[in-house]
Amino acid sequence: MTVEGKVAKILSKGEIVLNRGRLHGVRTGMLFEIFAPEGEEVWDPDTGETIGTVEDVKAKVEVIEVKENLAIARVMDVASPFGTANLAGFGEFQDNLQRMLGQMFGENVQVRGFGSGHGSDDDPDLESMFGGPLEDITKVQVGDAAREIKRR
Repeated sequence: MTVEGKVAKILSKGEIVLNRGRLHGVRTGMLFEIFAPEGEEVWDPDTGETIGTVEDVKAKVEVIEVKENLAIARVMDVASPFGTANLAGFGEFQDNLQRMLGQMFGENVQVRGFGSGHGSDDDPDLESMFGGPLEDITKVQVGDAAREIKRR
């Protein structure tokens, strides 16, 4: 039987907590896909009517620690506007973005919306320039559905 659950918490370091654990059959090394529980509505281009919903997989994760009622999983890859991104390479992406925006807006701009934690409160940052918090490009959220991926 396939294990299904939900994202219960987003941790730092590219890890999430699933609301399923040892009691639900979760084991270290299991793979899960993370997706929006409601799916994405699809419209017929000819009639303009809805023809159903499809699942939009946001990420794939691997369980690294299992407790009785929860499991901690590391994000292996995420779907993003920039293609499939490995979170291990996210720091490199952030550094490149910092350099590019520094050239465009000045060296004092800090990419804080992506969790860099650099810069002082007196320096301009992307969040203040764009009028609010930046959205996490991984789009994984608490409450997203998680379903075991069966290995062949």
